[in-house]
Amino acid sequence: MSRSRTVPDASRSSRLAPHRLFADYRTLICVPGFWRMATIGMTSKLGASMTSLSLLLLVGSSHSYGTAGLAVSCSTLGQGLTAPFRGRLVDRFPARTVLLSCLAAYLTTTIALIAAVRSFADATLICTLAAAVGASAPPVAVMMRSVWHSATTSATLNTAMSLDASMMGVALIVGPVLTGWLSLFSSLLPCAVVATMTVTTVALVVGHSSAFVGPSAGAGHWLGPLASPLLRRLLAADALFVMGVTAVDVVLPIYARQEHVAKLTGFYLGSLAIGSVLGSFALGTVTKRLPRGLALPVLLGLFALGCAALALAAQNSPIAVLLVCPVAGLVIGSVFALLRTTGGDLAPAEQVTETMSWLSTLDMVGGAAGAAVFAHLADTQGSPTAFVLVPGVVVTAAVASRRVQTRQRC
Repeated sequence: MSRSRTVPDASRSSRLAPHRLFADYRTLICVPGFWRMATIGMTSKLGASMTSLSLLLLVGSSHSYGTAGLAVSCSTLGQGLTAPFRGRLVDRFPARTVLLSCLAAYLTTTIALIAAVRSFADATLICTLAAAVGASAPPVAVMMRSVWHSATTSATLNTAMSLDASMMGVALIVGPVLTGWLSLFSSLLPCAVVATMTVTTVALVVGHSSAFVGPSAGAGHWLGPLASPLLRRLLAADALFVMGVTAVDVVLPIYARQEHVAKLTGFYLGSLAIGSVLGSFALGTVTKRLPRGLALPVLLGLFALGCAALALAAQNSPIAVLLVCPVAGLVIGSVFALLRTTGGDLAPAEQVTETMSWLSTLDMVGGAAGAAVFAHLADTQGSPTAFVLVPGVVVTAAVASRRVQTRQRC
């Protein structure tokens, strides 16, 4: 009798087990406004992923690619340096006012840049306008991370951040491809599409401004999130992590060239990105089950092991590197997501957007340092040697994040 009752229960449990992996995502989809937030997030990330290549192709259509590359650098620098300031404005004033002001400045400087390119203006003016375009970009993508924090609970936040990281990974794959395809028709078309996406996302946010985080009541410390020692440690870990990720992205193409398999470059970077997207989606339901305070060091440690495996594969053969790339990339998206989750948890209630902006700025700092240092190492010491040094950077990030504790969310 008891056997007949237990066997069906066991079989039913086994049938339901595969669905548990997606239970958190089903819960997230039920959050009010989920599809609107997901649409805004995906559109803003796709536009951001197209920006650099669009600008490169636009300026390169009438100037040297040296000038075009400098313009892209100036745009990135302008965006990175002003991101915390724009984030603070969103925290202190109504989102509608800040976004519409940024959009007006962004469209004005974009039109001026296009006019300067078409009139063959000098490089100084081109780079100045490019910096202004980056500095005035509406901070919609950063705002969306704050929105996820305000719209979710502890049951769905990690999943939301993992979804956000997955969308960023997809955008980084699709965006450059879409930009290249659009440029076949006109060098101006990619920039026009990016501007249209920017207008669309701002309109969607402004149209539902009541659903987004409102301005804070107080001014807070003049240092903002930097006044918190824990947030400073988190920002340091973020910069070191992105330095490691960028190092891998930079060294892989150099390795392919040095090993005379340049045709594998796209496969290397593509498989790394696909591994990140799939990993962040799958691990979105797992990271919150790790002990509080250990999740970030554990994931960074796993990434360090993946980088070590990549370094070992580089000593063997290019095919071995190709096979290891998806494995090395598995936790990249999850680490990005967890950094945002932790940053939002540690940020004062009135400084969440500014905290996310600081994380974005440190992403750019770490990326710039990783590209410069490891490109030089790969070129002078050889790419296998450069690969060997990447795990050390990631382990340092893990050590920096070891004592970063988050508050309990309800």
